[in-house]
Amino acid sequence: MRNVRCVSAAFFLVVMIFGGWTIARAQYLNLQHHFDFGRERHYFTNTLEGLAVDGWGAWFGFIDVDHRSRRSGSAGHDWQPGAQLIYFEINRYFGLSKFFSASWMKSWDFTVQYNDSDAGFIPYAYLIGFSKNGILGKWLDAHLEFLFRKEEGERPGWQLTGVWFREFHVGQWPWQVSGYFDLWKNDFGRFFMAEPQLLFSLRPLLGNSRFWLGTEWELNWGEEPQYRSVNPTLFLRYDF
Repeated sequence: MRNVRCVSAAFFLVVMIFGGWTIARAQYLNLQHHFDFGRERHYFTNTLEGLAVDGWGAWFGFIDVDHRSRRSGSAGHDWQPGAQLIYFEINRYFGLSKFFSASWMKSWDFTVQYNDSDAGFIPYAYLIGFSKNGILGKWLDAHLEFLFRKEEGERPGWQLTGVWFREFHVGQWPWQVSGYFDLWKNDFGRFFMAEPQLLFSLRPLLGNSRFWLGTEWELNWGEEPQYRSVNPTLFLRYDF
């Protein structure tokens, strides 16, 4: 039942990303192909990610598909096609300025989020809370989320999420820095995860601004040593 629920929800997310993004005003939609060089990984990960705004706020969502590899115990050799794990998140944001006239409400959103996977060791989670936008002014496009977190089979916990983005130029080369961090608490303790990215546009080489080459570093920390890891990737991104 878990796989059926996850696949159904993931299918809904893909339809919403491609369909809903065309109805709302898309801010971005991209597809990423990662070469994951983590110690027990050595597999491909494909990520579909998008953000769109409408009259009430915004939608954000992504879906990760990890492929098979020998090191992860899912195949006879590394870098194989075929999915071994699906993970996705879908977030809805409502601008509080649509409901309240106070000027300070313009930078705050109310958010409802859902995370899930077909992997038994990743519980689904519901999150609800508030997001503060523009926390670093014009220097860096960043927001901070304060969330109530309820995971499958666990007592309620909390989560703090930060997201950042900036584009800049070095000569004729456009560059981007982006990423997020999650700090959360559940029945097993406190956990921290961050995925900073650094990319540069291939436009000067290809004459096409849709392709980017970059690296992502997945940083994991937990109170127990088995939850600590650093997983670098090299990836190609296509912007729709």
